[in-house]
Amino acid sequence: MTRKTKALVVTAVVALAIVLALLIESRQRFSGEVRARELLVADLEGEPDKEVNIQIYTFPPGSSVPWHIHPDAHEFDYGLQGVLTLQVEGKGSRSLQQGEAVYVAPNVVHRGLNLSRTQPAKLVVVRVKPKAKPLTTETRP
Repeated sequence: MTRKTKALVVTAVVALAIVLALLIESRQRFSGEVRARELLVADLEGEPDKEVNIQIYTFPPGSSVPWHIHPDAHEFDYGLQGVLTLQVEGKGSRSLQQGEAVYVAPNVVHRGLNLSRTQPAKLVVVRVKPKAKPLTTETRP
C-alpha cells in the first residue's frame, strides 16, 4: 500500500468515526427518552417518616412519561424551558410554560408530554413523600 493510499484510508476511517459519533450524540439528544437529574433527597425536619425529593426533568421533543401516580406524595412543578402538557385523569390537559408552576395532589393519575417537534421542555419537580413509598407507580387512566 502506498503512502497516499494509507493516508486516504486513515482519513476515511477518521471521517467515518466522526460521523458515527455525531449520529450517536444526535440520537441520544433527541431519542424521546425523558431524563431526570436528582438534585436532592433529604429528610423533613419534624416529619420522621417523610422526605423531599427534588429533580430536574428534561423532555426531548415528542417525548412523554407514562400515566402514573406518586403514592401519598405532593408534587410541585415549575417550568424552566419550553412547554410541557400535563394530562390529569378526569380533568383534561393544561400547559406548563416557562415560569409557571402547578401542584399535583397525592395519588392523582397524570402524565407529562412534550408536544413540540423542535423544542425540549425542562422543569424542576419537588415532591414531599413518605419514605416507605416509591417515588412513582405506573398506572392506567
